[in-house]
Amino acid sequence: MIFLGPTYYQRLKHMVDDKIHSRGRGPVQILTRQPAEGRSRDGGLRFGEMERDCMIAHGAAHFLKERLFDQSDAYRVHVCERCGLIAIANLKKNSFECRGCKNKTDIVQVHIPYACKLLFQELMAMAIAPRMLTKEPPKDQKKKG
Repeated sequence: MIFLGPTYYQRLKHMVDDKIHSRGRGPVQILTRQPAEGRSRDGGLRFGEMERDCMIAHGAAHFLKERLFDQSDAYRVHVCERCGLIAIANLKKNSFECRGCKNKTDIVQVHIPYACKLLFQELMAMAIAPRMLTKEPPKDQKKKG
């Protein structure tokens, strides 16, 4: 049995040359300091949750840290070791101070995403004080509660 009939071929509108995009460095959003979105704005490629999950499944932790932190919105803050709040730092004068507990000596530098720092500041504006633990609590200390 043989079937005959007209066949139509059409060229696709989307061609690879029109879609290709890459970026080494480029513009970032002012508020979050993360790469801008979109090819027209020379933005970064989206690395979403599913892509992140695939990299976790492959065991590529260093690649994940580089893509989602180092190359995106890494930020350095100074944290009080006593109370865990973000301290005020004057790097030119090499002076640090925690306004929460008046500490000027036990301050450490921590690298966090800028979006995390922004969230901490928004929570502080709502009278919620997020704290960062910079060292392990003693093993003999019993948990309260």
